[in-house]
Amino acid sequence: MRLKLVPSETSLDFMRLRLPALGFSGLLVAASILMFTLVGLNLGIDFRGGILIEARSTDGPADIGG
Repeated sequence: MRLKLVPSETSLDFMRLRLPALGFSGLLVAASILMFTLVGLNLGIDFRGGILIEARSTDGPADIGG
């Protein structure tokens, strides 16, 4: 027994939607390039290298000069 998800007489006109789909895709590409240039990448400590240490003090600022 075959599973019929779509009836055999179904006819979808995909070619009619090619230009709106192309325009929407181009709009998304342009928006992503614009956001990349305006905002930039938010690279975390994994990609920058180094160590990030956060410490809180109840005595005020710490003297790290030596």
